[in-house]
Amino acid sequence: MKKSLVSMLILFFVGLQGVLAQNREISGVVTAAEDGLSVPGVSVIVKGTTIGTTTDFDGKYSLNVPEGENVLVFSFVGMTTQEVAITGSTLNVVMENESIGVEEVMVVAYGVAKKSSFTGSAATVDADALKDTPVTSFEKALSGNVPGLQVSSASGQPGAATEIRIRGIGSFSADQNPLYVIDGVPVTTTSTGVKYSGEEGSTTTPLSTINPADIESVTVLKDAAAASLYGSRAANGVIVITTKQGKSGKTKFNFSTSHGITDLAMDNFETVSGEEFIMLQREGMMNTAIDKKGLTGTAAEDYVNTEMAKYFPTPANGKFTDWDDELLRQGQIHNYELSASGGNEKTTFFASVSANQTDGVARNSDMERVTGRLNLTHKATDKLTLNTNISLGSVKQNIALGGSYYANPFASSRLFLLPTDMVKNEDGSYTERSRFGFYNMVREYSLNERSSDTWRNTINSSLKYDIIEGLTFKTTFSYDWLNTDNLIYSSPLSRAGKANKGEVYRRNNKNMVMTSSNILTYDKTINEQHHFNVLLGYEVEENRRKSSTAEGYNVPQGIKVNDGAAKPNTVSGYDDKSTLLSYIGKIDYDFMNKYYISASIRRDGSSKLGDDERWANFWSVSGSWRMTQEEFLSGVEWLDDLKVRASYGTNGTLPVDWYAHQALYSVNAYNGEPALDYSQISNAELSWEESKNLNIGTDFRIFSRINGSFEYFVKKTESMLMEVPLSRVTGFSSMWQNIGEMENKGWEFTLNADILKDSELKWNASLNLSHYKNEITKLSNGETIFDFPYIRKEGEAYNTFYLRDWAGVDPTDGASQWYVQEDGKRAKDENGNFIKTKNPGAAAKAIVGKADPKLQGGINNSLSYKGFNLNFLFNFSLGGDVYNHAGYSQWSDGNEHAYAIGKDQLKRWQNAGDNTNMPKRYYDSDTRSNWNSSRRVLKNDYLRLKSLTLGYNLPKAWIEKMSIANAKIYFTGTNLLTFSSQDVFDVEQPVHGSTTWEIPTVKTYMIGLNIGF
Repeated sequence: MKKSLVSMLILFFVGLQGVLAQNREISGVVTAAEDGLSVPGVSVIVKGTTIGTTTDFDGKYSLNVPEGENVLVFSFVGMTTQEVAITGSTLNVVMENESIGVEEVMVVAYGVAKKSSFTGSAATVDADALKDTPVTSFEKALSGNVPGLQVSSASGQPGAATEIRIRGIGSFSADQNPLYVIDGVPVTTTSTGVKYSGEEGSTTTPLSTINPADIESVTVLKDAAAASLYGSRAANGVIVITTKQGKSGKTKFNFSTSHGITDLAMDNFETVSGEEFIMLQREGMMNTAIDKKGLTGTAAEDYVNTEMAKYFPTPANGKFTDWDDELLRQGQIHNYELSASGGNEKTTFFASVSANQTDGVARNSDMERVTGRLNLTHKATDKLTLNTNISLGSVKQNIALGGSYYANPFASSRLFLLPTDMVKNEDGSYTERSRFGFYNMVREYSLNERSSDTWRNTINSSLKYDIIEGLTFKTTFSYDWLNTDNLIYSSPLSRAGKANKGEVYRRNNKNMVMTSSNILTYDKTINEQHHFNVLLGYEVEENRRKSSTAEGYNVPQGIKVNDGAAKPNTVSGYDDKSTLLSYIGKIDYDFMNKYYISASIRRDGSSKLGDDERWANFWSVSGSWRMTQEEFLSGVEWLDDLKVRASYGTNGTLPVDWYAHQALYSVNAYNGEPALDYSQISNAELSWEESKNLNIGTDFRIFSRINGSFEYFVKKTESMLMEVPLSRVTGFSSMWQNIGEMENKGWEFTLNADILKDSELKWNASLNLSHYKNEITKLSNGETIFDFPYIRKEGEAYNTFYLRDWAGVDPTDGASQWYVQEDGKRAKDENGNFIKTKNPGAAAKAIVGKADPKLQGGINNSLSYKGFNLNFLFNFSLGGDVYNHAGYSQWSDGNEHAYAIGKDQLKRWQNAGDNTNMPKRYYDSDTRSNWNSSRRVLKNDYLRLKSLTLGYNLPKAWIEKMSIANAKIYFTGTNLLTFSSQDVFDVEQPVHGSTTWEIPTVKTYMIGLNIGF
């Protein structure tokens, strides 16, 4: 009865207040300036009161506003808050996205930070740069978006790994890839696929199991202040991936599908046509007959005709074989994604499923990916929050062989198989091999298989408890399980399986990473001037990898399991474990939002090192000064923000080999019994590589529309890991040691401008530039290492080419020439002219180029007009050299007559006075013109249209009757245009700058549809 009375009194007074107050109803619709679509969930509050509401699913709101209150405040995460005066009963508002500036919030090591208070060096790429870019692995979309980040696609096969370098090469022999962190937890990126000797990079990567559409943002941590909290794994930088989370409100569904085609981005290693091939072979034979054999007239003609009929007969039907048509194709991409997001004030969720089918440009390469994700956050009480992220990924690949193997379809089409070779015999059966013994890859395709099935399951759960105001405890547990089944099957009818009557090779690899961390954070502001944030933590990681391999011979046709092998060949495997124990500490302090100081320390202990070297400390100190907070700049109206910052600290790199410090035995068979064999010498002093990083930078924002930054960095790597040769007297060929030092120093610049933002046409443009110089500063005993085609020498860059110095073609006779060297420089005669020789044996090697570019960067533009939007990105590189190692036979000038001929050979020398870089052709005669030299070192300057997306948001009037919130159709493409200083091979080469026969980078054309409901 008492409770009922109280309730009646409350209702009475509430009702009385409503009668006394003269309210008026204000309603309207909130839309986004970017695309004109409605924005649900916008907070609408009467200024200075607690009276408010939120917009519904269609962006509509209705609010009773008391008399005398004339301003509404509209706010939404990621958009600029607006205060709007009430001018009538209907008030429609257009909200703009927050400009990228100093107040941007980004995810950093073990937390988040405002860019205005961040004292380190980091760059953020948001979901818009990833969601519509057709890539099989998200890191490929980072190219051109981050200064100092070098992205190289070593292979164009679907699902292949990508080389990422942050601020240059950080090591000789240790891992050079950055650390990847997903939702706060470091994850494994080690490939579990099979790699043949000579293949470049890896054909599989665990990163391909992540759906790029699930990613909210990617933050690249570049200096010690940003990355030191990751300690022994952060010397090569850190890439922090944050996946999408749910937001409270009505559940939103999003469906997208896209379909497209792929092709080679450039005409790589283009070969001559069949008619040109015949012409060039005849010319080379005639030159050999006359100049080398002394034949003339009919005798010379007879020699040429005989050789041509024997080795290069024109097909009877006059149709030459185009091996590109037979071995390569136009690839296809089909992608489907469905996601849901929503929740209430207690529980929010994001869930997604996706399927991707990508058929590569090689007929036997493709990838199928299926992913699923559930990110769940539950606020159990006002103090306790639970979070769980679960992801599943399955990737199935058929893989084309890489390297210079005959079974590589790309190498076969441009190197081993000739236009005069036939695909089929007259009876319609496949030919087995060419006249020079190279096998018909079309036939081999139908007989053999190389595949990889990868399954990845990750679970990341955390519990956060607010102990008292400002003091928070968070515990996290993560388990990352990666399993890959690899199959290599060679039919007994194929060249690869013929010798052993069929082969079947299966390998199963498992990688399991378990991570647990406990973090205590205290955030406190004293007297509204002194702000502290203190972090203390403890983390442990256990990494376990298992492998089992079985190979069998004498396998019936079509049997791809080991028990089908009549003759077991080899069985092998391993079961390894490594652990990492870490203690973490960090303190941030700022005074009056002007002066910022930060310090961090991490102590790591690793099982990969011996007892005396197991522990190491990694630390950083940094600070910044927001000068615009000072009174002496308060009157500068055009200057919105100016900050200077500096940092110094250390990171580390662990040995790649988990047991490199230990003396090891291997178990082998001896007379049918197991026997131990001493296989590795110990090095108890083996330790970490240590990277010392200095970073000085400034951030600025002017005219409320232009912002940018400039940074100078020096990165020194000490105690570098190298496999050092040993005297054979020891019984071992080499051992791992810490020797050598290297330095990378350079600068980075970014500029972002809202060129048009106050009209219906909006235009944002950004530019990023980076330069670095790599230098080896110390080697063991100062001894130079010669590693063809490179020289590793103190004072030189790691990827420095050391070859004979080619002097071009003598225009009088078409012969190759080389410069004579004296003391590492071109020798001169008494008249000051360079001395040349036509004998490469008399031409010493010299430094002839460097792979590292002098300047690289990206130019990004984003335009929108009403429902249309256009985004395009150019990336570029200037000053780097590439050694065309793969072009040895294509540029043989007739010396390697059994191989295909590169199109550049059409520029060969023919008559006295010709100026060209292609010497006179000779058939099967060692003119030594194709000896390894700077002839094949080419400048690799380029500008590439890396990505382009043109989209249209369908008008709301068209779709609202179908209960659809938004719908967008779009076209997107990658690598659409390329302008380069050379047209021999694709501009995207491995970081080391030497060409390979891997399947090159592809370009894509796709159309897509995105629907929200």
